[in-house]
Amino acid sequence: MDIRQRLLAAFDLEHKEHLAAIRTALREAEATGDAPDLVDIHRRAHSLKGAARAVDLPEVEAISHRLEAAFIAVQKGGIALDPVTVGVVRRSLDAIEDLVGWSLQGGGEVETAGVLADLDALAAGRIGGPIPAAISAVPTRNPERRPARQRDGATEADTAALVRIAAQGLERLSETASALLPEVEAQAGLGEQLRAMRQEWRALDRAWRHLRVQIGRGAAADALDGRGALPALMAFERRFRALGGALDTAHRSHDRLLWSMRRWGGGFQQDMRRLRMLPAENQLSGLGRMVRDISRTEGKEVEVDVRGLEVEADRAVLQRLKDPILHIARNAISHGIETPAERLALGKRPAARVTIAASVEGARLRLRIEDDGRGLDRAAILRKAAERGLIDADELSSTDELPLERLTEFLFHPGFSTASHTTELAGRGMGLAIARREVERLQGNLTIADRPGGGTAVIIEVPLSLLSQRLVFVAVQDQILAIPSADVVRLRTAAAETLFSGVGTPMIRIGEEEIAVTSLAALLGMEAPVVPSAERGLSLVVVRAADRRLALAVDRFIATRETVVTAAEETGLDAGRYLGTVLMDDGGPALVLNIPGLMPLPGSTLPAPARPAEEVTPDRAHILVVDDSITTRTLEKSILEAHGYRVTLCVDGREALERLSEGMEVGLIISDVEMPRMDGFALLQAVKADKRLAEIPVILVTSRASDEDRERGLRLGADAYIVKTRFDQNELLAGIRRLL
Repeated sequence: MDIRQRLLAAFDLEHKEHLAAIRTALREAEATGDAPDLVDIHRRAHSLKGAARAVDLPEVEAISHRLEAAFIAVQKGGIALDPVTVGVVRRSLDAIEDLVGWSLQGGGEVETAGVLADLDALAAGRIGGPIPAAISAVPTRNPERRPARQRDGATEADTAALVRIAAQGLERLSETASALLPEVEAQAGLGEQLRAMRQEWRALDRAWRHLRVQIGRGAAADALDGRGALPALMAFERRFRALGGALDTAHRSHDRLLWSMRRWGGGFQQDMRRLRMLPAENQLSGLGRMVRDISRTEGKEVEVDVRGLEVEADRAVLQRLKDPILHIARNAISHGIETPAERLALGKRPAARVTIAASVEGARLRLRIEDDGRGLDRAAILRKAAERGLIDADELSSTDELPLERLTEFLFHPGFSTASHTTELAGRGMGLAIARREVERLQGNLTIADRPGGGTAVIIEVPLSLLSQRLVFVAVQDQILAIPSADVVRLRTAAAETLFSGVGTPMIRIGEEEIAVTSLAALLGMEAPVVPSAERGLSLVVVRAADRRLALAVDRFIATRETVVTAAEETGLDAGRYLGTVLMDDGGPALVLNIPGLMPLPGSTLPAPARPAEEVTPDRAHILVVDDSITTRTLEKSILEAHGYRVTLCVDGREALERLSEGMEVGLIISDVEMPRMDGFALLQAVKADKRLAEIPVILVTSRASDEDRERGLRLGADAYIVKTRFDQNELLAGIRRLL
């Protein structure tokens, strides 16, 4: 890096500090009505001018010089610090930020002639009027004002040297660290096996001691007869004792090594996580400039306030959030923010404000993007929803106001737009749909709410890192499911008799809060459990989504651990219900639930947490799944059971045919093609050749995508042929419903 690049990097930090301080002072003055510290603002403008000269940025120097002159005029009482003056100052600050960004990152040329002309007119008194008497005196510096952050010279001197590495290398190293963690935990299962072997050996030892007494008596009698069995028994006992000692030693060594692996493996994982973590400013610092550019193309004036960029998150997460934020900003500027003339007519400031605030809550990064525009046009949204058939006439004519969560869900439908005409920024109805899809790929969620005081707020919550997540594992009807710990408020056991009836919904009181209770099984579309006896305990997972709470009844709690989540899009799962999958110790997958996606909308009826014991269980369609992959079998079983089907699994075509020949009745068969012993084509041919089985529909789900294989399957009698590489669970479920 040459000397100018170093100076520019230093100026980048310095100018951001000065701009942020001036903007904050002006914002606080507007909010409180008090005069800002004009001495400090003037000093910062002067510092900007000198620093810009040092790095050879003449345009920034020119604007800073005129800003300095304008603030001198305000201090002397020549011009008022009114909304017009503040507007000129803000446009000048935006121009400085754009010029520095253009110098560092490249981009289009920045137009400065208009800004310079406005500043000259301001300093000459041709813009604005005399300063009001109420703020004519320059305030003294507030002694309680926090000083600007100073750089610690010692800290700078001690900063470690930086090295540059390829991003792909870092990703591969991260994948290695992620793969190591489950392997370490799998060793715990081996420890349990060793412990069980030790217990079994001790039981054998006790039996041997008892048996030895009896054998010893007989051996002594044999020795008198000269048979000599006693030496052989003693040799056996020595070997038996040696085996026990070796087992004890192996168990102790394994425990010691497991502890060491967990310590060093966990440390490696944490080091990799820290290595990938960067301040949000590293990736999102240019958002203000981008949003202002967008607003100018629409002829609107927008002040952008970006906060909290000191929080840290995974580099990959931050990179992938830029596009969703820009889609949301475009949507706000096009639909929500009025033109300066419209805002003045409504009694608002001509410049709208867009705030982007980053914060960390638990293990999640939270981004709130809000504007002070006109807010959601409920009537237009409802009209468009009715036109597209997303809402029926009864709901549209109902006097009850549609819940906000239900209303905003319409906005995420692809192609849904309330714009009267299509422009470069709006009208296609894809922005919010794309933003939510990308956030879901990050295993997060996106919601829209009204902003207090008018306008709209969009909230994005994503994991701080995709390297691994802490999950709470629970059992539900022979399935192991996982819930991100960031969505869990608490785990609680409670007696069934402590539930009380709310408005048609069972409730439980936890602390000062009354929380609705439902069964996780029923929420997933499975059969609700039988009502427990009054004295029996309920296992409840209290979860949250935004400000809402819900208690989910599960069969039992399993464990809490840190592990790697494979995204839903990679396994064909519904991202609205599942974040993805994780591998268990036995090699099988467990589904990770998307709690915000599962949470019922306000006002909707919750499924009952349990069903009466005497209630007759409705017949459920029985589906046979045939696949040699344990992962595929388990995923398909979970998906199908979540939609109310009974499922039987077979590892290959021969086992499936044997089960069918034994009289097992099924309504449908889903089979892989490539399997050992008997492949899917052979199974299909055998089923269709058997008069007793020929009417059973068969769906082939395979990685074979060629037209030849597809035609062969359909020629042999397959009722549907789904290619795994473009596997869509909705396509599979639609095919099942059609065939059943």
